[in-house]
This record gives sequence, C-alpha cells and structure tokens, in this order.
Amino acid sequence: MSGQRRRLPPAVRVGQILDAALQEFSHAGYAGARMDDIAVRAGLSKGGLYAHFASKEDVFEALLARHLSPSRLDVEAVVDGAASPRHLADRIVNHLYVSLANPAMVSTMRLLLAESGRVPHLAARWRRDTAEAHQADIGRLLERARTRGLCGECLALEHPWLLLAPIVHTIVMSALLGPEERISLPARKRAHVALILNLLAPDSRSARPDLAALSAAQAS
Repeated sequence: MSGQRRRLPPAVRVGQILDAALQEFSHAGYAGARMDDIAVRAGLSKGGLYAHFASKEDVFEALLARHLSPSRLDVEAVVDGAASPRHLADRIVNHLYVSLANPAMVSTMRLLLAESGRVPHLAARWRRDTAEAHQADIGRLLERARTRGLCGECLALEHPWLLLAPIVHTIVMSALLGPEERISLPARKRAHVALILNLLAPDSRSARPDLAALSAAQAS
C-alpha cells in the first residue's frame, strides 16, 4: 500500500496537472512541451495524465481557460465598505491587482500572447470574460458609488475602461518582460490610485491626471 500512488479527487488531480503544465509550458513553450514532461512534473505516469487529458492541446486549453476568468468584482462589498473616494480607489486597485496581476495570470497571459494564433477563441474569451466583464463591473461600481456620494458626474462614469487601463498595461508589460526584469507593483498601484482619484473628481472631464505619479510608475 505504501508504494501505491495516492488516489486524489479528479478536481484536485486536474489542478495539480494544470499547475505542472503552467511550469512546463512557461519553460519550454507550447511546441517544446511534452506530455511526458507534464506528467513527470505532476507526479503521474503518462497513462495517468491521459486519463484526464487526451492531448497536449487539451491540457493547454484547460490551462488557459483556468486563468482567463478570474474572480469578479464584488461591487456592493467594495463600494459599501468605502469611507471616502480615496478609500474606494484603494479598494478597487487592491482587488484588481490580486485578481489580475498575480503571477499565474501573468504567466498565462504570456502564453496567450505567444500562442494567440493557435487559440484565437481563448483570446476572445479573455477579452469577453475578463476585460469586458471587469469593465461592466467597474461601470456598476461607479453608479453605486455615485448613489452613495463617493463620486459625482465625472470622466470615470463616462469611460469606466479608463480605470482598467493601468492594470491591463501592467499585465501585458509583465508578460513581455524577461525573467530578470521586474515591474514595481507598489509604484504602479500608487499611480493607479492617483489616476482613479482624478477620474472620480467632479471636474475630471477637463482635469489632467497626476502626471508626476504616472511618470514615476511608467519609469519603474
């Protein structure tokens, strides 16, 4: 009994396989990754891997799909727990960076950018389930914030996508950087908060954002 591989629930085993696949695809790329190597990283026999996935293509698609629909914004919790516009901006930014700028999302985006021609339907899924869904959430958040007096008529209400632009830029830039290069996330988060505060200001339709904070983040 001690030499037998422990039987895990299928969902747990699939999660282990996809964790191993992310490492293997990140290391070898799609073309260089082999089912044998994914199985080894997952601690499975090749037959054990094929019990869950019929091909490398299936593993790759499942891996991308796993990270292309991150947790949605809890609009009520974010807005109702905010005591001021700055507090609201902090809560928005914290959610976005936890949900979207984590290492697994960045690694998955790197794979998606490299292999988008192979899986155009997954690129479309990311656009629909992540970018567009979060933009809709931000729009609902801003409407709720207006009813609670946390923002008035402002540029953010007209263009909620502006609140997402910095995080999308951070994800894409992180995906394109080499292994020795790093983006300063704290600096980016501070600049993102500053931008949101400017966008929430009643006169933001004619105001300029905090260019000093944004420039410092861009340089980092």
